[in-house]
Amino acid sequence: MTTPTSLPAAWRRTSRGQLTAAQLRERNETSYETTCAVRGLPVSTHIAVTATESSVLVTATDMDVLADWLFVQGGSVSRTGLPSGQTVWTLRTVTWSDSPVVPVVPVFVSVVAPSEQTVLHEIATAVAS
Repeated sequence: MTTPTSLPAAWRRTSRGQLTAAQLRERNETSYETTCAVRGLPVSTHIAVTATESSVLVTATDMDVLADWLFVQGGSVSRTGLPSGQTVWTLRTVTWSDSPVVPVVPVFVSVVAPSEQTVLHEIATAVAS
C-alpha cells in the first residue's frame, strides 16, 4: 500500500492555496490510519484518536500501544506526574508517508499509568532530557 501521488478531491486547496481546517483534520486522520495499516500499528476500541489541524492525538489505555509506536516509528517520550499518583507518558512521533503529496504529521501517543508502574526499559530510556 502506498500513499497517493495527488491530493484527493476533498483536499483541494482554497482559492488562497490553503487547505481548510476540516481538510487538514481529514488529511491528518487519513495519514494516521494509513500509518496504522501499512506499519501494523494497533487499532482498537481502547484507543481514542483525535485529528487536529496540526497533529494527531492518541490516548490509549495500554502502555503496549505507546511501545508499538516507539518501536516502529521512533520518537521521544515525556512523562508528567499527576497529583493523583498517576503519570502521563507521551510519545512524540510522526506518521509514515512515501508520498511528497501527503506530508508526515506529528503524532502524540499518551497513556496514563500508576506512578509506581514499571515501564519497558526502551520507553524509560526514550524520555527526553
